[in-house]
Amino acid sequence: MDDRLRLRLDVFRDMAQTPPGVVEFVASELALLEPDFEVTDDTAGSLTSHLVAALGRMVRREPDIDPPADAVYQQVVDQFPAAVDAAADVSERARAALGVPLSAVERQYLSLHLGALALTASKENR
Repeated sequence: MDDRLRLRLDVFRDMAQTPPGVVEFVASELALLEPDFEVTDDTAGSLTSHLVAALGRMVRREPDIDPPADAVYQQVVDQFPAAVDAAADVSERARAALGVPLSAVERQYLSLHLGALALTASKENR
């Protein structure tokens, strides 16, 4: 994780609307990705921001956001089908750590982010 991504996490940690434990959970998830992917602000900044926001919405019991476009979602999961299972795994770890899983819509968005990370920042593609 680079300094810019750490700074992004610090900004979220300092925000009053970020529920306790969310930033720490996201940081631990990013650490799990690091053996296989280049986890930097450039490659994982959007994933980080979206996951912090999504978990905050889940903890606060806010309504879902609109789902991603079907065509975009299908394109990414067709190229990286493991992203769906990876998002489900993150959701289960969130349930265990924070008491809330990600909604189906949030798992779709996370699948997009994880698929994009795999397609653009995989260490095995270097």
